[in-house]
Amino acid sequence: MTANDIIREATALLGYSDNDGNSQLTQRIRNRALPLFNLVYNDLRQVCGLKHKPIISLSDEIELPENAIDVLKCGVAGYLAGSEGDDAQQYIWMNEFQQRRTKLSRVGEIKDVIPTVD
Repeated sequence: MTANDIIREATALLGYSDNDGNSQLTQRIRNRALPLFNLVYNDLRQVCGLKHKPIISLSDEIELPENAIDVLKCGVAGYLAGSEGDDAQQYIWMNEFQQRRTKLSRVGEIKDVIPTVD
């Protein structure tokens, strides 16, 4: 999957596409897409324990675990909406991004430990 695929799906989440799912990306959105994508992408790479590795082009392949891909789409959608001044959509998708991001970073096992006094 490429960064462009994620951008296209994020714009569809925002409703910035026609009935056939074709993105109506303006040049203005395209110009902002790469830095916004890298902002979310590298944050999620860090959460997943991967090394910082920005993409250079929207045609670059992304390297994230499967469970992080949907989180990436939500984050990109939130930042794109914010860049367009679409406050309602930004709120919805950034909230969804934060909730899903938190689930990615949780420790897999929590031990119940009773503290003792020495």
